Amino acid sequence: MRSSVGYSPCMPPRASPEASSPGDLAVGEEAARGALAPTLLLPRGDHPAPLVFRRGAHAPFAVRWYGITSLFGHLRHFVASAIASEQVDSRDWMRADRPEELLARMARVLGGNARAATLTESLGRAVWVDFVADTGDDRDVSAAVGKMLFRSYETESEGVRRVLPRGDVLLMGGDTAYPVATADEIYRRVIEPWNEKLRPEADRAPGTRRVLLGIPGNHDWYDGLDGFARMFRRPAEPPRAEDVDPPSRKTARSRLRRQLLRTKGGRKTGLVARQLHLDEVGGLFRLLANAWQSVRAFYQGSGVRRRKRLVLVGYEAVQDCSYWRLPLAPGLDAWGVDRQLDRLDFRQRGFFRQARRETEAHRLIFIAPDPAIAFGERYDPGARMLSACKLAMEKDKVFYLCGDMHHYERRPLANGSLHVIAGGGGAFLHGTRISPSPSGPAARAWPDAQMTGKLNAQVPLRLMLGGGGFLVHGLLALLASIELGASLQGPKTFAVTTALVTMGIIWVLFMIAGFHRAHAARVAALAVPFGLVLGLAPMLLRLALPRMVPTLAGDGAVMVVCALLGSFLFGMFLATLCKVGLEHQQAFTVLAHPGFKHFVRLCVHPDGKIEAWTIGKDDALAPSQAVEIDRFRWE
Repeated sequence: MRSSVGYSPCMPPRASPEASSPGDLAVGEEAARGALAPTLLLPRGDHPAPLVFRRGAHAPFAVRWYGITSLFGHLRHFVASAIASEQVDSRDWMRADRPEELLARMARVLGGNARAATLTESLGRAVWVDFVADTGDDRDVSAAVGKMLFRSYETESEGVRRVLPRGDVLLMGGDTAYPVATADEIYRRVIEPWNEKLRPEADRAPGTRRVLLGIPGNHDWYDGLDGFARMFRRPAEPPRAEDVDPPSRKTARSRLRRQLLRTKGGRKTGLVARQLHLDEVGGLFRLLANAWQSVRAFYQGSGVRRRKRLVLVGYEAVQDCSYWRLPLAPGLDAWGVDRQLDRLDFRQRGFFRQARRETEAHRLIFIAPDPAIAFGERYDPGARMLSACKLAMEKDKVFYLCGDMHHYERRPLANGSLHVIAGGGGAFLHGTRISPSPSGPAARAWPDAQMTGKLNAQVPLRLMLGGGGFLVHGLLALLASIELGASLQGPKTFAVTTALVTMGIIWVLFMIAGFHRAHAARVAALAVPFGLVLGLAPMLLRLALPRMVPTLAGDGAVMVVCALLGSFLFGMFLATLCKVGLEHQQAFTVLAHPGFKHFVRLCVHPDGKIEAWTIGKDDALAPSQAVEIDRFRWE
């Protein structure tokens, strides 16, 4: 549902003076400095999405979450959670910025009045904010998102032409890179491909400065915020040229490689090599080399060399803390929160509760790393963040803006509140809900339920063929070998081993959908039959294969067939969970789907009114232009 817009505070420079505003002058000056002409932005419409999508052809590729390199992310998750449980929290040493300090820094970057009470008053015009979240997965997709993000657009509503300029502020909503947001992964998957798009723009409009602002997500915390801080924390000194474009290392070969990366995105990798997962093999060697470097540094008592700064061309980091409060306009504040891996720490709770007392009647943009409503149901991480800040969307007027779920959804709530999920910054797709939502349909969801259902049906076959990686195959083959080996030790040993393996499989299947504890009985009703089949499959196949296909007699053949058929059954289990509305993320983790990428461009008016355009593409790597996915207003 698109809201109508009958006035134009940001007309293009060729509009008449009577229709212009102070914000137009900034847009006109940007155009006069040589920025690219605005791209025409057309509504997407209701046409069906394509069924075939392009995938990146340049390393690093999208993470295969059932592959070798994803183990790195899972391991860092466990380590980070263990450290957090010992109360080792990077936020303990942070000093939260006072709102007036953060505002003054932003005003100095943007050329406004550093003593003004709000950002719109500081600039004397509307403020433009680009919100993007869940970035830094496939390199080519990341570059395509950057190409969309760093453009101005021209649109029309009710006969009035509008220019939507690039944001004064780039606001990143967490999970900066995958599988773990280390400095190297952020550089390879975000900084490098985005700077390829930003350097030509900087050459056309030299001296243009914008603000970079962010909050961390769980993947940022897997690295203890080290990578996040190198990108978003205010530098102690101005960035040097080598921070923006690090020098080549050691050899002419590495210099040539960096030149290729800078100009053409590196060497293209063929489809066959990608399907054979040769990139996974290379990724494994890279992880082993990094692990050896860390071990050697530990024994030598030295440090591991890291990138000092992660700099986006034309953007300046201004924050000192992972959470912040920003006065945007009279009566309108923006709060950026950080829940680490669990919840808000006591300092942050005190910071926002004090802000709550000071802004009792204000409207709030609440920028969070997790939704409060996911797939039409309450989502505890986001709901707990609101509660910790003494907020409730039912009684407070809150614009809840987040990523984490990798799709787009806009859901108006009671009391004029609004809940928007926009997690399409580059990570693999999470489809929207297929089954009827307990809280009713969203005002706008992209992709829609029909397209999500078509994609979900591809999960079992894709997992069986190894599209998502081969960890499931390897684990099922290992379990089959354990059962087959136990059968040689006698019936009792075999029975006990099979029972233990089967119960373990059932427990794992149940835990996969564990975050929906309210549906425990329904999840168990699916986990038990699937777990029984997977647990008993080795012995059933040992009995059946020699009779059905004599050439496949033998335990080796049984293990291979168990790996293939078992992975197909596991994919069916994940697809069924998604179909009936019990768990919606794991099935799409298998697909690692590259489509439906987007960001939200916000116009914050001096009176606190907000207009927003969601801009994206079904297939980020298709040659077509970005389109308008949604348009809405919040006041």
